[in-house]
Amino acid sequence: MRRALAAAASVFALAGGVIVALVAGVTVLSVVGRWLIATPIPGDVELMQLGTASALALFLPYCQLHGRHLIVDIFTVRSGAALHRRLDAVAHLVAAAVLMLLAARAAVGVASLRAATETSMVLGVPLWLAYAPMVPALVLAALIALLGIRSAPAEDGA
Repeated sequence: MRRALAAAASVFALAGGVIVALVAGVTVLSVVGRWLIATPIPGDVELMQLGTASALALFLPYCQLHGRHLIVDIFTVRSGAALHRRLDAVAHLVAAAVLMLLAARAAVGVASLRAATETSMVLGVPLWLAYAPMVPALVLAALIALLGIRSAPAEDGA
């Protein structure tokens, strides 16, 4: 199960990376077009917003898998390993609950956007297409959190 979730998290993260690269490419082409011929790519801002939203959600399972979230440990820095394990278990449970709630609400939002046939203003891209990847990504992140699957964080001083 761990391998399957890790593989899925990696695939999602790679897909998010591809989206970010495409968004960066569109942004560069739009800026160059604006500079050279005073014509940006129509809808470049829309594409950047929709792509970034999708990519962010696709990165979440990988971050959960590797425990690369913001951790404030100022009060527990001197506590023992047993307390850290208990706090980690509680954090995984809370993360799983929040991620599942977000996934459920995102699914409702995607269905609502699809039913309303809402589109972006400039390009007319159906908005639900950009938000749809969030649902499986949030579910995957919740499963990873629920099972407590994460690598031991590297000791990098961060």
